[in-house]
Amino acid sequence: MSTGSTSGGGYPVPSEQFNAAEHARNKILRANQFQQLVLSQWIATYLDFYGLLPDGGSRYTTAQMQAIIDAMPAATARDIMSDSAAFVAFVNQAAPGVIADKYQSPAFAMTDDGQQITVGDLRPEWQPQPEV
Repeated sequence: MSTGSTSGGGYPVPSEQFNAAEHARNKILRANQFQQLVLSQWIATYLDFYGLLPDGGSRYTTAQMQAIIDAMPAATARDIMSDSAAFVAFVNQAAPGVIADKYQSPAFAMTDDGQQITVGDLRPEWQPQPEV
């Protein structure tokens, strides 16, 4: 019986040579997967927040979206929108062009006068497209 490193059956297992390129490749693949995961999760959250439907439109009317925003503490609604804008700005700086134009701003037109957040119409890029 061998005295080298063994795996279950008692046979020697050759030691692996360190391969810097393979380790670097694996770390880059993991970083790329993480970036895709974060971006896809943010998009899913954006779509859910505004109730956006696959074929365009929203499951929320403008009045319903306004009621949702009004039901939140104003600071929370502002924080959610600010966090989203900051995330978009970060991604745009780090990887320009990765986030599609239609995700660059809220799906509904919104104004904030410091006292009230007002929800406007669903933006044109999110409107249902007529069938051709």
